[in-house]
Amino acid sequence: MLTERLRPNIRTLKPYSPGAGGGIKLDANENPFPWPEGLAAEIAAGLEPNRYPDGGAIALREALAARFGLRREEIIAGNGLDELIALVLQTFGGPGRALLIQPPTFGVYAISAAVTETPLLEAPLAAEGQALDLDKMLALCRENPVAVIIVCNPNNPTGALFPREEIERLLRESGALVVADEAYGEFAGAEASMLPFIHKYQNLLIMKTFSKAFGMAGLRLGYICGPAAAVAMLNRARQTFNVNSFTQKAGLAVLRRAAAYEEQVALLRAETERLYLGLKALPGLKVWPTRANFVLFRPGDAAGWSEALRARGFAVRLLEGLPGLGSCLRVSAGTPEETGAFLRAAASIAQTDKGCVDSGRGPE
Repeated sequence: MLTERLRPNIRTLKPYSPGAGGGIKLDANENPFPWPEGLAAEIAAGLEPNRYPDGGAIALREALAARFGLRREEIIAGNGLDELIALVLQTFGGPGRALLIQPPTFGVYAISAAVTETPLLEAPLAAEGQALDLDKMLALCRENPVAVIIVCNPNNPTGALFPREEIERLLRESGALVVADEAYGEFAGAEASMLPFIHKYQNLLIMKTFSKAFGMAGLRLGYICGPAAAVAMLNRARQTFNVNSFTQKAGLAVLRRAAAYEEQVALLRAETERLYLGLKALPGLKVWPTRANFVLFRPGDAAGWSEALRARGFAVRLLEGLPGLGSCLRVSAGTPEETGAFLRAAASIAQTDKGCVDSGRGPE
């Protein structure tokens, strides 16, 4: 059988599920606002789809370097962060070179570890998903050949923001390459980013994306900032034409309109706060504070809530069996109209769900 030819590390791997979607999409942490009028036509003008894209994404990297006060050699672009996560582990991980993560966190880390045969170690988050267990993390680094640590900051799905001082301690004491995944960094603010530390630590990489704040989830554009030596190593394993021409031009066009997107980020922050406060006001829910553009909450029956919301036209992310937290729902910030409609639906469900409230104990 064909399945018998599978590599052992792939045989038991479950494909990543991005969620069911449909209805009013509040399940994928996207920017819900449409592109400015005429932007797509502007990007397509002069495009030569019969020609290969710029394999080095030079213009895009130069624009990003100017934005952050870096050099082009300190940035690498990729086909979304999923590709770049795999690239980091292809380059620095592999058999005998472990990856350390902190569940509950982004599921692609574990998938990429399995595909690259990188041993996976876990130091679960403390304080109900709100804090790193630094002592546990550093102990695992002392006792195991940890090559890479990925810290999702703000964390998906809990929304927690970890202090920069704690990531600095990992940089100083772990002996590993520390990757700060700042996919949601624009929502936390520049003061939370590790970008100012690139020239201080040679073992620091920072992952960022256009998918969230910049409304390019469908075009797949991510990038890594880090010391030039580390970026050069990643370039050795990078696919030659990994970012297509349209996406490169779109990234440049979006950066030219950065001020408009910063206004959208401010709106989404306000809608996220509105979601948080609205859910906190409902009976029977455990709601986590957040510094991203989504809110994690736990009703008594997460699956039942998911179905009830879907019946009312809302797609949210059902996350079953989160380590230390149990089964929860994650809802993304939408437009003001979508937020209002969602909160009305949630209030309706809470009124009919009084017999199945959150016990506050988390998983049994």
